[in-house]
Amino acid sequence: MDPQEEIRRAIRDLFDELVRVADQAGKMIRQAADDAQRWVTPADAEHPHTPAEPPPFATIRELGKLRDDGLITEEEFQAKKAQLLESI
Repeated sequence: MDPQEEIRRAIRDLFDELVRVADQAGKMIRQAADDAQRWVTPADAEHPHTPAEPPPFATIRELGKLRDDGLITEEEFQAKKAQLLESI
């Protein structure tokens, strides 16, 4: 066989091997991602994390700031404040 043809064949074989290795690495990465998702998801699904609601008085203070900044009206502030105080 011609030396150049041997080099071409070796390069093709090397390329084919690199493709197989890359494909296997991709499969391993996908499997690791799936495993990680399964480890995280069941606990989250059983006990979804819901952030604690801020205490009503903290919310009223924040609403007061929004009112003072002109982002909500006095009427909106008073209505929400009354609603929050009723929930106590």
